[in-house]
Amino acid sequence: MVDGLWKGLTDRIAERWANVVLLPAALFWLGSGLVWLFRNGWGPQAAERWITQHVTSWWTASVLVVVLLSGLLARRLTDPALTLLSGRWLPRLGWVTRPMARRWARRVARREARWQVLASRGRAWAEEQEFVTLDAWLRTMPIDPQRCLPTRLGNALAAAERWPREKYGLDPVRCWSRLWLVMPEDTRQELARARGRLEAQVTAWLWSVAFVAWTPMAWWAAPVGVLAAWLSYRGAVRCVIELGDLQEAAFDLHRTALYRQLRWPPPENAAAEHSTGRRLTAYLWRGSDEAVPLSLD
Repeated sequence: MVDGLWKGLTDRIAERWANVVLLPAALFWLGSGLVWLFRNGWGPQAAERWITQHVTSWWTASVLVVVLLSGLLARRLTDPALTLLSGRWLPRLGWVTRPMARRWARRVARREARWQVLASRGRAWAEEQEFVTLDAWLRTMPIDPQRCLPTRLGNALAAAERWPREKYGLDPVRCWSRLWLVMPEDTRQELARARGRLEAQVTAWLWSVAFVAWTPMAWWAAPVGVLAAWLSYRGAVRCVIELGDLQEAAFDLHRTALYRQLRWPPPENAAAEHSTGRRLTAYLWRGSDEAVPLSLD
C-alpha cells in the first residue's frame, strides 16, 4: 500500500512538472531556435550541418539546464501572473482598472435584466436557449455588479468564491483549508488536477508573451506569441470555471463533514443553512462567545 501511495504521488509530481515546468519551457526554446534559424537564413541542410559540428554532450546538458531553470523561473511567476490576469493590480493603476470593471458591471446588469425578463414569463425554444446561456454566464460572474473586476478571468475567480457564501453562508477563504482536510483523497486529487491545468495555462500565457520579444528577429514572432497568449488566456478562463464548479461541489457534498469535524451543530433545515454558516465562519475567524452546544462525537 505504501509503495502504491508513493508511486501515485511520484506520478502526479512528474505529470505536474512535465505540464507546468518543462513542456512550456521546451516549446519556447524550440521556437526561439526557429527564430534564430530564420534570422540567419539557414535552411535545413545548413542547420543539420551546424548541429553535427557543434552539438556535443556538454552543449546538450547546457540546453537542458537552461530549459529547466527557465521553467522554474516561469513557475515562480505563475501566481503573480494569475494576479495580473485577474485584474487585481496595484491601486495606483485604478485609472486603468476602474473603467474596465465598470464595463463588465454594465454587461452584467444588462444580462441580469434580460435574465429576469425571461425568467418571469413562458419561453419559446429560442428564448429557452437564451435563458440557459444567460444563466450559465451569470453564474460565472459576481452577483453584485459593483464587485466586478477588470478581466473575465478575475470575474470568474470572484464568482467561484461567491457561491459557498451565497448558498451556505460559508466564507470559502476562511473555510477552505479546513474543508480540504476533511475531504476524501480522490476529491482532493481532482481539485489538484484542476488547479494544475489552470497553472499550466497561465504558464503558457507567460511563455507566449515572452515569445513576442523575438519580433525584431522574426516578424512572425509577434502574431504567433499574441495568438498563443490569447488561446492560453481563454483556456485559463475555462479552467477557472471548471475549478469553481469543483470547489462549489466540494462544499455541496462535504460541508456536513466540516460541521462534524469542528463539532459545530449543523443547520436544522435548509432555511437555517445560511445563518448557521455565517456563524461558523465567524467562529473560525475569531472564535465565539456564543453558548453553542458543541458535539463531543
